[in-house]
Amino acid sequence: MKARLSDSSEETITGEITANKIWVYTFVGVMSLARIGCGLFMSLSGPTLLYLADNVNASVADVSAMFTGRSAGFWVGAAICGVVMNRFPKFQQLLTIAIGATLNGIFMVITPWVTNLPGLIVITTLGGVMFGYMDSAMQSMYLQLWGEKRSRPYVQSFHFGFSVGALLAPVVAAPFLQQADSLQSATDSCPSHGTVVVTTPSTGNVTSDDVTGMTTQVPFTGLNPVAWPYIISGSFMLGIGLIMILLALLRMENRIRIEHKESTEERSEEPLRDVIWLFLPICCFYFTVVAMEVVYQTYIYSIALCSQLAFSVVDASNLNVVFWAGFGLGRGAGIFYAAFFDPKTMIIFDLFGTTLALTLMSIFGKYIPLVVWLVTFYQGLCVATFYSSGVSWASRITNMSSTYIFVFATGNTIGQMTMVPVAGALFDSTPYSVIYQLLVLSVLTIVFYIWMEFMGRGHVRKRAMKQSTLNLANSTIDYDSIDTTSMYKTKL
Repeated sequence: MKARLSDSSEETITGEITANKIWVYTFVGVMSLARIGCGLFMSLSGPTLLYLADNVNASVADVSAMFTGRSAGFWVGAAICGVVMNRFPKFQQLLTIAIGATLNGIFMVITPWVTNLPGLIVITTLGGVMFGYMDSAMQSMYLQLWGEKRSRPYVQSFHFGFSVGALLAPVVAAPFLQQADSLQSATDSCPSHGTVVVTTPSTGNVTSDDVTGMTTQVPFTGLNPVAWPYIISGSFMLGIGLIMILLALLRMENRIRIEHKESTEERSEEPLRDVIWLFLPICCFYFTVVAMEVVYQTYIYSIALCSQLAFSVVDASNLNVVFWAGFGLGRGAGIFYAAFFDPKTMIIFDLFGTTLALTLMSIFGKYIPLVVWLVTFYQGLCVATFYSSGVSWASRITNMSSTYIFVFATGNTIGQMTMVPVAGALFDSTPYSVIYQLLVLSVLTIVFYIWMEFMGRGHVRKRAMKQSTLNLANSTIDYDSIDTTSMYKTKL
């Protein structure tokens, strides 16, 4: 009888473990699919940048303002996430993430029908708000569910999902870019300088204009083929959002949280006054890291097409694919490296690789196309684990899983808001000069990381000394509480 009860209990436990694993795998899978959608959202603007400029009849420098709007929206979304988690710790995070994914999909679908620059900036900014909230909320959930140490592989897989979407973006866009180029040359969208001859479509009159940085391509009369990547990607994101809403209604988040309660983040957040000086170099680090990644992936297609390299549309699009292939490989390998190497080691490797790659690109890339291909892959490989390694590094120093999760988004936002428009202005002047900007950013990243390490070690020492002082104070004998009268009587 006891043997039967024992077998029955073992089967019940085994069934529960299997069910728990299914919920965890489902959670990680859905989050990864959502991150793939985020990668599509962020990366489609790279190979389609010239199309977007033509669609709203603006220069590359002007249309780069949408990146500023997207970055500002990203920061707002991340800040909202921090406030919501702090004020409402028991709310359903997954449901709000699902709503954000659904709205982001809608914004992507309607992008091709926006034909004026202010409208494009508004749509991109709203998409940035949704993406910023989703990014911070999903990352926070990983840290809360598994804690700082056990979450490292999960955080790497979280960022790997983004790289898959980013890799798919140029792949999805490539056939439509080729179709658009067959109807009208893509090089007509490159910046023009000096006096150019423009034929007015309505009258056929030939006029001579002084144009600097403006595109001269005549707009499509129907739906541009390049609109389809946005429709496809937006529909994918919309579908994922609806699936996440269903899972949120099934309380999947609560099921996982209960089963992994022993490994969740339990450290209390330190007061802002104690960590503010640590957060400053972290923000600067993410300023350069994210700017370096976004500027490269956004402009490498246009640089290859419009500079003296004179790549074809197919080759320039494949260059984007090569970058994201390296990026995806780096993030995928990071899932396994995180189990053997600490975040510091991974960051140092990335610093060395990106600086070496951009130095070679600055010296030889303008004249040797093979260098462009090799450096693009290596740059994607090395920059891939910067973000996730930085999150793990900061989480080792202090609890970053709740209110302070927006710190990463702050540096991210400032980098995109400032450096991408600067790159647009440089591109309109001389397309290849963007590469020199990237090299400067890589050197600044080294400087900021050294500062970050210095402040991190100082913060740990200061906290240890404070804790030692507190322990010593708690262990001190309270002489006032001793009943000396009774002691005296006992002695007598």
